[in-house]
Amino acid sequence: MFISILIVASAVSFVGSLQLGPVNLYVINTVLHQSKKSAMWVAIGGCVPEFIYCALAVYASSFLNENKLIQQLLSIIFIVVLVCIGIVLLLKKQKNNTLPTTVVAAPQSAIESMGKGFGLAALNPQLLPFWIFVQVYFNSTTLLQLTSNTANIAYVIGAGAGALALLLTLITLVQKHKAVFLKYINHIYYYKVLGILFLSIAAQQLLHLKN
Repeated sequence: MFISILIVASAVSFVGSLQLGPVNLYVINTVLHQSKKSAMWVAIGGCVPEFIYCALAVYASSFLNENKLIQQLLSIIFIVVLVCIGIVLLLKKQKNNTLPTTVVAAPQSAIESMGKGFGLAALNPQLLPFWIFVQVYFNSTTLLQLTSNTANIAYVIGAGAGALALLLTLITLVQKHKAVFLKYINHIYYYKVLGILFLSIAAQQLLHLKN
């Protein structure tokens, strides 16, 4: 039971993390313009909220469902953060449009990188509803019911492990094909496109909040 729940939860988390969200974008940008090591710290920080929100889905879903104000507040903060990041990127000037041979920015400290990854993921209002939905699905099946602390622990571990696996895979792919990514992404409009992506995610969240 423990192994099956762990594997399925990890797979669900991996697939659910495939969307081009803020953490994924920031991880890609960190690999390209700072270092693989910094990107790994961002990834570690970015997967911690998966553990937290999954645990909340297991142990506090009824309370949180009755207090929609908390979810709305997180959504508003998340939108503001995305808009701020998007504006900064839109105003940022590309210093070099050619393929660089070295990292173009000094690597951040581990704490700073983890903090940024954690912040972007922690403010994502989609995480909690997602894991509540997955929890309901698990409990609707005979082999994956979360009826014990052991099962709940496997579920929570799988949630974070799957997200981390996806981010580490992304880091490996970008690092391996860094020259290709830099050739097409390190362009005069790179930061503009990245800024628009962040603003688009913010707009999508705003529409979801209104509905």
